[in-house]
Amino acid sequence: MENKRIIDLRSDTTSLPTSNMINEMSKAVVGDSAYGEDKSYNDFIEYCKNLFEVEDAIFVTSGMLSNRLAFLAQTDPGDEVITEYGYHINLFDSAAIAKICNVVLNTIHTSDGIITINNIIDAINTKPRYKTFAQVKLVSIENSINGWQGKIFPFDQQKDIYKFLQNRDIKLHLDGARIFNTHVETNIPLKDYAKYCDTMTVCMSKGLGAPFGSVLLGTKEAIEKARRFQVWLGSGFHQIGFQAKAAHFALEHQLSFVKQDNNLAKILYSELQKNCQNLLSEPPDTNIVSIDISSLNTSNNQFLKKCEDNGLLLFPWLEGKIRAVVCNNVNENNIKQAVKIIEKALDYFM
Repeated sequence: MENKRIIDLRSDTTSLPTSNMINEMSKAVVGDSAYGEDKSYNDFIEYCKNLFEVEDAIFVTSGMLSNRLAFLAQTDPGDEVITEYGYHINLFDSAAIAKICNVVLNTIHTSDGIITINNIIDAINTKPRYKTFAQVKLVSIENSINGWQGKIFPFDQQKDIYKFLQNRDIKLHLDGARIFNTHVETNIPLKDYAKYCDTMTVCMSKGLGAPFGSVLLGTKEAIEKARRFQVWLGSGFHQIGFQAKAAHFALEHQLSFVKQDNNLAKILYSELQKNCQNLLSEPPDTNIVSIDISSLNTSNNQFLKKCEDNGLLLFPWLEGKIRAVVCNNVNENNIKQAVKIIEKALDYFM
């Protein structure tokens, strides 16, 4: 293993800032953001507001915090949020949602990760809704869908859900942590995704390669509430302009990165399919490939250790499922080498 480069496909959160980005960070004009005096932060927020055509936005530490702030801004303690069982909100963040946001998750099991209006109606009707009981105040969808191999949530479905909820005084939140991977495939303008939801999270530190942060976008009322909760949770900023400058640069200059990531994920899938077709799910829409090892004589930990010993890092999803996520740290040669390492591990545990 010495002098051998590790190929890291655990997550696109491992993406590293480019030298151009680091150089741009050095040009930040900073001040105390708590007083509204950090110019680079303010410039970035204005850029996001114009790009997504929203009333307001805030820049926060992570997508998880951004989602929590969206929930806090649009619900009261004891309210209910409808979402899909396999979404990040439930699989990774349900404990924090319960503790910090004080809401109940009503999770829908679907066959493909795509929530429908009928799913929402069924979820609403699963419980009595007397005034003293939990009231549905928010629906949360995800695009792309992490737990479903980066599947793209159909835009027309998002629009229909938004219009349906508007007539019922229920808000729609879009967890768009990887919306840029979706955007470069669909060519649907980012402002259109933002138009058909009440709040939206976008992540700068995944495929775009910034070292920090996510943006929460929405109405002035929602963002003003979120800004208050941000400070309550100890995430207010002072000289944050260096990080804002990096995120600004990423959004302006590195969208092409996520298209390359998506393309490399498709190469990974097609190369694996030649010898491992029965272990793969459907082809990736974006930058995530899932491998089902449940039929092999091994555990996730054993399989991952075998791959790591040969120079490849992958992510353990649920037991029996392994995830590979492509980001700008790898190239096509790395992907082809990763295929060889995975196939070697598969042969070992067959």
